[in-house]
Amino acid sequence: MNFQTMSKQRKFVLIAAVIGIIATFLPWWSISVFGYTSSVNGFHGVGILSFLCFVAAGVMAYLDDQTKNLDKTKWTATLIAGAISTLIIIWSIIDASSAAFASYLGFGIYIAAIAAIGVVLSAFIFRSPDDNIRSGFDSLKKDIGSKMNTTNTNTGTGNTNTSGSDTSSGNPENMNPPL
Repeated sequence: MNFQTMSKQRKFVLIAAVIGIIATFLPWWSISVFGYTSSVNGFHGVGILSFLCFVAAGVMAYLDDQTKNLDKTKWTATLIAGAISTLIIIWSIIDASSAAFASYLGFGIYIAAIAAIGVVLSAFIFRSPDDNIRSGFDSLKKDIGSKMNTTNTNTGTGNTNTSGSDTSSGNPENMNPPL
């Protein structure tokens, strides 16, 4: 990986994803009860899903030709990962503010929020001119469909029975006539 030749989009997504991964291990909440204070990092509960989204965004930025922007499928997957992470963190901030005990938000959750928003904005602002949300989802759907078809034909389950008769052997002479 040559960071100097990497496209702007991939650089900023990768930087934001790495910051988000690090922020997951920083204190997200500080809980104070009866004079006892404890802090909890983001690697608990739904914070793990946020961590996985940051990892996915970083992997997408690292894969393939790094001098070019993300292709439509990886661009869409990066946007989805960043959006999920952003929603999880915002939900965590709202949930922590309604806690019954004296809980305070730690600095790690704010850094993670900025990183999650950074992943989404970096992927979106520095996208290729022909990338848009609709074509990205169509490309993602097509790629998933082609992977599913490849998996079905490789495992031998590509035989589909649409006539209602038994074609498990694949031989027309062994077909049971309908009753």
